[in-house]
Amino acid sequence: MFSKLSSQQLTTFLPFFQSKPKLALFGNAAKFQLEERLPNHPCDFYYLHTNNSKYFYVFRHDLIPDSCRPILMIGSDQTVIENDVIFGLEQIKLMEPDLGKIELLVATSELSIPARKFFIDHFDLREDFNVACNNFYLPSSVYSEIQSKTDAITLPPSFSIGSTQLSNSEIVNSTWKFATAETILQIKEIIKRLPTSCIFHQDKPVAFEMIGLHGQLNHQYTFPEYRNRGFGGMIENSIVSKCFREGIQVVKSVELSNKEVLKRSLEHQMWKVVRDENEEILVFDYTQYH
Repeated sequence: MFSKLSSQQLTTFLPFFQSKPKLALFGNAAKFQLEERLPNHPCDFYYLHTNNSKYFYVFRHDLIPDSCRPILMIGSDQTVIENDVIFGLEQIKLMEPDLGKIELLVATSELSIPARKFFIDHFDLREDFNVACNNFYLPSSVYSEIQSKTDAITLPPSFSIGSTQLSNSEIVNSTWKFATAETILQIKEIIKRLPTSCIFHQDKPVAFEMIGLHGQLNHQYTFPEYRNRGFGGMIENSIVSKCFREGIQVVKSVELSNKEVLKRSLEHQMWKVVRDENEEILVFDYTQYH
C-alpha cells in the first residue's frame, strides 16, 4: 500500500515518529509541517506499507529563490528490502515533478544504497559527495540536567546570551562551510522561524548555533579569538533547552571521518547513538547532488 499522507494521517503518525530515535527527524519534519512553521519549505509525506515493513519518504520543497533545491529523506521501521525502496521512489516520481532535482538525500545506508542507484538510473544527477554519519539524540531523562546547566550560565561583563538576530544573518552565512551567496535567504528563514542561540560581546555575535530544516543541530561556530571559554557548550545547552520547550527532538550528526568528535560523542554520558532494533549502530548517509 502506497499513499500520500494527509494532515490528519500525519498527525496520527507523529507519536510513532517521536517514539523512535531513528525517525526523530521525521517527527520534527512532521511537527513543523503541521504547525506550518516553514511555509517556504513545505513537505510532502509518502508512506509505503509492504512486506511487514513501513517506509516513509519526506520530500521537502524549496520555495525560496536561491540556489537550494528539494531535499528527500527516507526512513523505515524494520528490515529494508531494496525493491520496496525503489518501488516507493517510482511512485513518488509519478507525483513529484522535481524529484530529479533534489539537492540532498538523507537516509540510513541500507536505504540510501538502492535510492542512490535509483537516482543514477533515472535522472541526470551526479553525486558531489556522500558523508556517512552516526546520529545522536538526547533522551528525555536528561532534560532537567540540561535546563539546570542553561539556568546556571554566567558570562563576563559586556557579554550576553540570547537568540541570533536577523541582522546577524550575513555573519552566520559567512562562517557556514556549506554556504553560498544565495544561502543567506535560507539562513534568514531559519533564524526567523526556528530556535537559535547566540552569545554577544557588546552586541556583536561571537558564538552561535542553529537547527536545520528537520530540527537537527547545525552550524555551531565560535570565532577563534573567543574560543576555549566554554561558549560552545553554553550555546548548545541553550538551544537544546529551547528545543525541549518547543517539543523539537534534539538530534546531531557526527561524520564517521571526524574520529575525535565521534569518540567523544560515543562516550558522552547524555548523548545516545541511534541504533536499530538489534542494537546495531546505524549509519546515516547524507548524499549531495548537483
